[in-house]
Parts: sequence; structure tokens; C-alpha cells
Amino acid sequence: MQNLSPKKINDLQFKVMSSCVNSRMAKFKAGEYITSFGLRQKTLGLVISGKADVVRNTIEGNIIVTKKLDVGSIFSDAFSCFSLDSVYVVSKTDTEILFIDYPQIFKKCPMNCPNHSLMVSEILNLLTDNFVTLNEKISILSCRTIRGRFLTFCTLCLAETNQNSFTLPYSLSEIADYLCVDRSALMRELKKMEEENIITRQNRHITILDYPDINDYLI
Repeated sequence: MQNLSPKKINDLQFKVMSSCVNSRMAKFKAGEYITSFGLRQKTLGLVISGKADVVRNTIEGNIIVTKKLDVGSIFSDAFSCFSLDSVYVVSKTDTEILFIDYPQIFKKCPMNCPNHSLMVSEILNLLTDNFVTLNEKISILSCRTIRGRFLTFCTLCLAETNQNSFTLPYSLSEIADYLCVDRSALMRELKKMEEENIITRQNRHITILDYPDINDYLI
């Protein structure tokens, strides 16, 4: 869930644009289609500004948000393993994306660009963060209950605050999509947890009252 700072984003953008790697900037309006992983374009996308979602449309007709993209997030068709499903990226807000031709990233630079090795280092760090995010999503979906999924999501958010409270980074509808659960069912479970004094909720601010024993609910 960690993101690059604006300064690091600007530095990486400069390194990419000033190297020999083919790249281009593109702007998208809220709700606009950005790319499909099925096209196999061999490009890596870096979110410079705005927010977007990686969406999976299964062969059964279910729509699943597989990843939330914020500033500093990366995406690529190389990460898609859903061969029978439609996987695409759509902007949630006005978004600016830097597209990079990734086959050129790890090739030996014929011009010995001073920024090439630095750019590769930064992108490898982003790839590591990307796999951490995917593992977090697996941890969430491994829980069989809505309560377990929501509280697992909470523990990941709390790990960044070192407190027993935090503000949800997305709306409840977006959280429900991310957890792959029905929004109405999520709302009912939140109400139950409030009645059982497990959490308190004020708008998007969540406090875990029984935080030391939260693992007891992760089933």
C-alpha cells in the first residue's frame, strides 16, 4: 500500500524521459478506458497523477477490482495471468500515465545513458512493491468471511499508522469491490461488528476497539 513521494515520481519521470527507453505521456478523464492487458502491448504504465483500477471481467460475468492504482503504482500486461478473462485498466479520476516500453528497460543501454541504470533500480523497487501489494490482496481473499476480509484489510492499513484507528482510503463501494463482496452484505457486517464492540465507525474513520485480539476474527 506504499506509494512513491511526488519528488520520487518526478525524478523517475525525468530519468525515463531523458533515457534511450521509448516512453510517452497520456492523460485520461475519469471513467475513461486506459488499456487492456489482453492486447499484449509490452508496455509498463506508471501512474504520475490521479487514480485508476485494474478490473477483471470473468468469463462468468463477474467484475472484480484486482488492484487499486494510486500515484506511483505500476501496471503491465506482463502481470496478467487471466488468459480467459478480460482484464483492463480504467481511470477513477483525471489521470496521467507514463507508458514505458519495458523490453528496452533491462537491455544493455547502447548509448550508456547516465539515467538508465538509475531508472532500472527505481523500477525494480516498484516491481517489488507491486508483488507486496499482490500478496496483500491474496491474504485478504484467503479469508472466507466478509468480516475476515475486512479486518485483514484493516490490519494492513493499521500497520502504516501504528495506531488502532485509520481512515478508509476508498469509499465503501470501492472497498466492497476490492474485497470482492457485496456492498449491502459489507454494510450489514460492519453494523454487526459495531454492535459487538469490535469497531466504531464515523463516516470513513474506523477504530478497532479489540485490536489486540483482532486475529481471532480473521477466519
